[in-house]
Amino acid sequence: MRQRIALAIVIVITVIAIILASKHYRKHHNSGSKESTGIPVQGSNRREQFGYEIVQMGLSSGESFEDPSTPQSLALEWIANHDGAKLKPDDPWAYERYALVVLYYTTAGTDQVENDPNDAGHWIESLNWMSESGICSWHGIVCEGDDPNEKVVSEDSNEFEHHGTVQSLELSMNGLMGSIPSELSALTSMFKLDLSQNHLGGTLPPSLGKATKLRDISVRDNQLIGRIPKNYGLELSNVRMLDFGENQLEGKIPYQIEHMTELHSLALDHNELTGTIPDLEELLKLNLLDLEDNEIEGPFPLKIVKMTNLVVLSLGLNHITGILPEELEKLTRLEKLLLRNMNLRGTIPPEIFNKVTRLTELGLSDNKLSGEIPTTIGHLRDLHGFYLGENNLMGSIPRQIGLMADLTNLELQGNELKGTIPDLISALNGLEHFDVARNHISGTIPSTIGHLHRLKTLFLQTNELEGGIPTEIGKLELLAEARLYENHLEGSMPRAVCELVRDEDLTFLGSDCNDQFTCDCCTKCFL
Repeated sequence: MRQRIALAIVIVITVIAIILASKHYRKHHNSGSKESTGIPVQGSNRREQFGYEIVQMGLSSGESFEDPSTPQSLALEWIANHDGAKLKPDDPWAYERYALVVLYYTTAGTDQVENDPNDAGHWIESLNWMSESGICSWHGIVCEGDDPNEKVVSEDSNEFEHHGTVQSLELSMNGLMGSIPSELSALTSMFKLDLSQNHLGGTLPPSLGKATKLRDISVRDNQLIGRIPKNYGLELSNVRMLDFGENQLEGKIPYQIEHMTELHSLALDHNELTGTIPDLEELLKLNLLDLEDNEIEGPFPLKIVKMTNLVVLSLGLNHITGILPEELEKLTRLEKLLLRNMNLRGTIPPEIFNKVTRLTELGLSDNKLSGEIPTTIGHLRDLHGFYLGENNLMGSIPRQIGLMADLTNLELQGNELKGTIPDLISALNGLEHFDVARNHISGTIPSTIGHLHRLKTLFLQTNELEGGIPTEIGKLELLAEARLYENHLEGSMPRAVCELVRDEDLTFLGSDCNDQFTCDCCTKCFL
């Protein structure tokens, strides 16, 4: 019993000591210590109250307020003591407002607490930012319940000058510099974030994963570095569009992305990503997968064929190896198949084009493909761009190319093709670029090329063509570049073609100039 009484006395004394120490700590910090450190505690003035709430909510750390020049410290000072809206610390709208002000100070390149509303720093447009107006009137922001179309029409009215929950933050092409602040996690109801085509650096903040209602995220065309946060795949399960393209991101693509089962568009192109393509077969709603121009390696990801809703598949300019699988025929909705500059070998499976007939662009150039061009390409009636250059393809140019009535770009250069240029090429009324250079094409240049009235470039160099140059080429008034050299042509350049040069329409005309062929109007002669 005595031991229990003694223990109780010790506990009471300890509790009293803690209470006294706490009172002393608060008195000490309220009397001036907080002014010197900048770390907020629960106090009496507005800066202390706002700062305390911000730290408690986990939006910013106390240490970020120690330096008065940090964006967080400037934003705290502004919202507490300079904001004409004079929101109270218990007002929930205050903290989305704070997060946006941190974004402004982080990316506008200004450290002035009381900003001139007409001074946007680096920003191109900053209407109503840093003013007493509600954030729903600030440029690039749409709040819950607002009609963004009406806002564009009546941007100078006071209809949107209210406080509200941010649902959309769009500041693309607005001159933003600096980094993306973690405080944007305060915008928990935001469903669209577009900071594309700016000059943002730094890393992607993992805290953005707290904005779990996000559906569209685009930070394309910035200078972001570092890795893609793994938590995005687990926390941002509602995202439909994820565009991190044209940055400097590195490391592996997080396998957690496979949990983003609502994704319709995934663009990670033009970065420095490494490793292999993770298992994405659960992304059954995906329409666009663009991983072009990275450092990705490994075999061709065959499981992609399970994503049967794909409309765009772009994996080019990577180190992916293997053959072109005929299982791609399952992707019947494909409109763009872009696999250029990889290490693909083997033949082009003809079965693909029996079912994948919606293609508007087929890019297989700069690989190691062999065999013949399949005649089934004649099924691609909607094709605009046909790119098979720089491979090891053999055989002749299929006559079925003439069935591609919408073709604008035809590139077959740098292969081992033989035979002649088919007359049916004249059926391609929309053709603008025709390149069969560096093959073994023989025969004469068909006069029917003169029917291609939209042709801008004609590359026939380094083949085995013979005979004369058709006068009909002089009818191609849009022709800007013609390369006809390193063949076995005879005669002289037709006057009609020379007229295009004299009219300065044809800016480059190159041919052989020797005993067999003469040209007194060529801009470049090859001996």
